[in-house]
Amino acid sequence: MLVAFSVAPTSSSPDGSVHDAVAAAVQIVRDSGLPNRTTSMFTELEGSGTR
Repeated sequence: MLVAFSVAPTSSSPDGSVHDAVAAAVQIVRDSGLPNRTTSMFTELEGSGTR
């Protein structure tokens, strides 16, 4: 199964940056151990689709 998602934080740091929120979400994906790829538009995650 392939999943692609984007992160759209509802709040930002005082300077308007959403970098920290996006970086935290990407780190969770990378820590999962599943094959993944982050592009400028989406983070793609690959898994077996079964539990």
